[in-house]
Amino acid sequence: MRKFTRFFILLPLFMLLLTTQAHAFTFRLSQKDLNQVVGMTFPQTQYYEGMKVVFSNPYLTLSANNKVAVDVNILGSRDGQQMEAKATLSGLLRYDGSNGELQIERPMLNDFKVLNSTLQNDKDIVRWAEQLKGQSAPIILLVNFKDLNLSILGNQLPSDMRVEAGQLVIVF
Repeated sequence: MRKFTRFFILLPLFMLLLTTQAHAFTFRLSQKDLNQVVGMTFPQTQYYEGMKVVFSNPYLTLSANNKVAVDVNILGSRDGQQMEAKATLSGLLRYDGSNGELQIERPMLNDFKVLNSTLQNDKDIVRWAEQLKGQSAPIILLVNFKDLNLSILGNQLPSDMRVEAGQLVIVF
């Protein structure tokens, strides 16, 4: 009788665990696919000290331990003058489940190269960029999953994300 009672207690728990696991859905994005998804959220515009800065054409490179490098084009403009540059940043890929955001945490500027400039003080910008190298910057938002149409998944937000074997693993 005791075994029978245990069976009736353990069976619902076991069924609950199976049901929970059955609803989990894992999706893997290759680096190429991830770059396409991130590319949909760009260009991104920010303003720094009176300068409009547009970031475009991001290219992400994934590596072990959730590390990521991003090459991005930058177009800065102020008072009819412009500067085109290319930058490389690196940091940790992080998923903020409460906000549905895929971010780069503690991004660091690794490289900054001015491609073309009509700015009068572009040497100041290059000096400023050189001073930023190796220092952590604010979090960079790559993708806000709340803004994507995920109706095929019931507009459910991912519960976890991580890098495995050069792919982004997304768990719903």
